[in-house]
Amino acid sequence: MNKQTVIIPTAGTGSRMGNYTKNLNKALLPYKDKPVLAHIIDSFPKDSKFIVPVGYLKEQIIDFCSVAYSDRNIEFIDIDDWTSAKSGTGYTLLQCRDLIDTPFWYVPCDTYFDEQVVSKVSNNDCYFVKQVPEQDTHLYTMFNTGNSFHITDIRFKQPAPKFWTAFTGLMYINDYASFFDKLEASNSNEFIGIINIGSDTAGLNTWLDFGCPAIYQTELSKSQKFDFTKKDEVTYICNNRVVKWWLDDGIAKKKYDKVLANPYVFPNNCTHSGNYMAYDFFPGKTLYEFNNPVAFGELLNWLETNVWKDCDSDIHDASIEFYKTKSLARINKFLEKYPNIKNVTNIDNVTVRDHSYYLNKIDWEYLATVTRPGFLHGDLQFDNIVVSDSGEFKIIDWRHEFAGIVEYGDIYYDLAKMAGGLIINYANIKNHNFNIEIDNDSVTLSIPSVEHITVYQERLKKYILTNNLDYNKVQQLIPIIFWNMSPLHTAPFDIFLWYLGIKLFAELDNE
Repeated sequence: MNKQTVIIPTAGTGSRMGNYTKNLNKALLPYKDKPVLAHIIDSFPKDSKFIVPVGYLKEQIIDFCSVAYSDRNIEFIDIDDWTSAKSGTGYTLLQCRDLIDTPFWYVPCDTYFDEQVVSKVSNNDCYFVKQVPEQDTHLYTMFNTGNSFHITDIRFKQPAPKFWTAFTGLMYINDYASFFDKLEASNSNEFIGIINIGSDTAGLNTWLDFGCPAIYQTELSKSQKFDFTKKDEVTYICNNRVVKWWLDDGIAKKKYDKVLANPYVFPNNCTHSGNYMAYDFFPGKTLYEFNNPVAFGELLNWLETNVWKDCDSDIHDASIEFYKTKSLARINKFLEKYPNIKNVTNIDNVTVRDHSYYLNKIDWEYLATVTRPGFLHGDLQFDNIVVSDSGEFKIIDWRHEFAGIVEYGDIYYDLAKMAGGLIINYANIKNHNFNIEIDNDSVTLSIPSVEHITVYQERLKKYILTNNLDYNKVQQLIPIIFWNMSPLHTAPFDIFLWYLGIKLFAELDNE
């Protein structure tokens, strides 16, 4: 077939989706590692022309496409009204009219499907349909196709017999000139009224209506075993790119600036635009997947040579802010979330005290004075280290700053993050391979530690001591890190982290 032209409207507020679209355009809601918009783009040939009407949070759409799909022909068109009574699908399509001089596809940005559609159409207009439960027919435009694939009757958001099929929103318009003439003459903000009786239909068996929050939440839950995400950031993998978005509009630039300070250790082609940063997907395995204690020694040598570059800087005040101020704020945030968190006396057969006892024993001045200033990753657990088949290392998902400093920080924090990532295998957390049981004054934790943890810990300790670093500081930072993480995650992982921190403090105290 000829080159495809595809209209993907994204101007609407997605108000039906509630909190999901409070800070994120509905076209960018993640599903199976990609936003719905990317699923749609990837369903059409690379030489397609994409026309994307924008309105609500339009910068998000434009910035995403610039970092993820710079190799595609995408044209944006501003919709001047996406909220009043005159707004709607017909109104949006009419504003695209001047850009259309060929048959075109129309795909609502909340329409997910996973099948080839281009091959299903011929030289006729075609509307894609799927069966829905009879009790849901009033939610959709319904077609009666009888015993054929041609529309014999239409109902717009009215109950319909179960053998009718729902219009998914995906359509192919071959007679585009006639379509726009009729749409303009209809003086309607919707295009449903100009669909011709007798038009072709085609099945869209994999269709999911992600304009419905219940359907989206259900399918999202099916696609992931445990929600490890944070509410103020999203990660996508699409078009051979890793794309990250943050609600904070300063993080992407800082992440990018950090790459500029030491580009060799990060994946290639890092770019940023607005609240987005992206880089080329680096093929390989995370260290959790690779899990080879022999390679751990090679990793430490690589980190020492290429990543942990020392600098002559005074980071005492920054360390106080990063370790003490931030930690106390995070602890308070957790306790505000769980004001009646149970004080227990035993965790995994370790006698423990109240959290305030361990908090009061932390020597913040010691943590801020015994430092190793230099370049660091900032979240150096094994899920954020990738090794290729040829043995090349790259670091991903780096922290953007250390108490406001982008170019350097305390390398001890990387060592502690790595040590903590041996105790908790974060890849297993994502698969929900952990558990917590609270029985009266006792807590039992099922901790998914990395396989061969003892070997890893001994080699890390040897590295630390060989390089004349303070092993005790690394050990003290680990439970602090878990407490810092606790308010950022959902239950039960947040409570799991809290009690694990108490257990580790108690073990240190006993030593």
